[in-house]
Amino acid sequence: MGIKKLANTKPIKTVLGIDASTNSVAFCLYDANGPKKWGEINFVGDNVFERLSDGQRKVQAALRKLNPDLVIFESAVFVQNKKTVVLLAYSFGAIVAALMSKGTRVEEIPPITWQHAIGNKPLSKEEKLKIQKAHPDKSKSWYDNKNRETRKQRTMDWVKTKYGIDVPNDNVSDAIAIASVGYDKFAS
Repeated sequence: MGIKKLANTKPIKTVLGIDASTNSVAFCLYDANGPKKWGEINFVGDNVFERLSDGQRKVQAALRKLNPDLVIFESAVFVQNKKTVVLLAYSFGAIVAALMSKGTRVEEIPPITWQHAIGNKPLSKEEKLKIQKAHPDKSKSWYDNKNRETRKQRTMDWVKTKYGIDVPNDNVSDAIAIASVGYDKFAS
């Protein structure tokens, strides 16, 4: 048995799913009975560094209170805007440092992986054409955003159907789905 396996022998009974951004962290604590606690922690501050400092303190406090065996967060997605990439890197660095400060096991999951696991595959060509017919003469970026909103709504609908939970926003529904898929993958 390798060192990595020896270090990860603690049984996983609770998973904390995280959907992070530069302004907030949505979370879901999940166990064998499903979602236990969920919500969103908003960061406060006049600039990105003040928000991330506030976020880091709040995430550490939430981690102490929730005490998960595993934290699984959505890995960063491809972003074309260089400034956004830098801000996301700051955010992910601060959040991951807070998550790891207690020695809790941390894993990441690509968005496409958890989305496929809950049946939320990319929109088909027919679905995209249907949106274009319903909303003619829009820009490419408008259609891209509408396609993204459609997938976000699918996740919210999945959470409602599977768990009977009306989530306040798509960040929280993403965190619930991430926790669910992470629990299925890692829990003992």
